[in-house]
Amino acid sequence: MKSLSKVLTIIGCITAAVAIIAAAFAVFSYFDKKKQDAELEEYLEGSIQ
Repeated sequence: MKSLSKVLTIIGCITAAVAIIAAAFAVFSYFDKKKQDAELEEYLEGSIQ
C-alpha cells in the first residue's frame, strides 16, 4: 500500500503542476487577446478618420 500511496502522491503533484501551467497560459492568452483587440480598435478608429 505504501508504493500505491507514493504513486498517487506523484500523480497528484503532476496534476497540480499541469493545472497551474494551464491557468497561467489561460491568463496570458486572455491579456494577449485583450491587447490585440485594443490595437485593432485603435487601428480601425484611425482608418475611419
